[in-house]
Amino acid sequence: MKYYKRRQFARSIWNISFLAAATVFLYFYNEFMIIPSLELGTNTGRLFPTYEHIIFFKGQSCDHIKPYTLLIITFYLHGAILDSREADYTEGASKICFFMAMISVNGFRYENYFVGFNIILGVYLILAEFLFLLALQTTKHKNLVYQVYLGLKIASWAHVFISLIPFKYLVPTLFAKNFKLSLNVAIWLWYGLSIWNSPILQFFNHQIYHATPMDCLGEGSAAKCILLRDSAEHRHYKTLRKAYFEVKLAHDKIMNVLPATSNASAATKTFKTLRAFMTLKRKVKRIREGKADSSDFSNDLDEEDD
Repeated sequence: MKYYKRRQFARSIWNISFLAAATVFLYFYNEFMIIPSLELGTNTGRLFPTYEHIIFFKGQSCDHIKPYTLLIITFYLHGAILDSREADYTEGASKICFFMAMISVNGFRYENYFVGFNIILGVYLILAEFLFLLALQTTKHKNLVYQVYLGLKIASWAHVFISLIPFKYLVPTLFAKNFKLSLNVAIWLWYGLSIWNSPILQFFNHQIYHATPMDCLGEGSAAKCILLRDSAEHRHYKTLRKAYFEVKLAHDKIMNVLPATSNASAATKTFKTLRAFMTLKRKVKRIREGKADSSDFSNDLDEEDD
């Protein structure tokens, strides 16, 4: 388990560092390159600018930022490969869909779309990774702390994936004048998988499928189960632990049955001995009283021995 924590800690630190650098870069690029270009546009003076002149703005400096956008896109592809190696296929598929969507955005030269979308998503992912680090270092008995972390994660997820992204990017993409099929398919698949991997659905999954503490990563705590990430090492550890408890339970049952069996056989032998002794005593008494002869006595003893 220590190896699991070290590896997850190192990956989370890498994710935070890369996303923070990428988000800061995109923020300053948006402030000093995209916004001045938008102000020079022909349509930005209107009270309600159309979608085509805001998120679908095609900048003149796309060739200069293209290497950086490819680097950011490759980061999500690398994360998808790592998630697939950990058997987290839904999260890996989500990152693959996002990778394909950003490839489409980059190919259509939607500079403002790419920058704004990745700034919003980057800030959320940094917060999620930070909460994961806090949960990883928190002692397992502080369930209230885990609940606070989970509340922050659910609130941030709801704000980003329910309030911002659908109305600011997904709906305009769907109803744009220049409808792009590849972009819509990839971005909506990514959004559907993001809903599937949401902390809210993870909570219901925990309540339905994690019947015992050994079934989940949080050892019975829903908040800890949602905040932490499963891995191949932890699943192997969980399988070994379950097998250990099953073997221990079977051993305890055997040890409980053996003393009961030995005690039952000892009691039976004692009862037979007492019965034989009482029979012998009665026969001796009958002989003394002259009510039975010696042959009857021997026959009775043989019957009792049988």
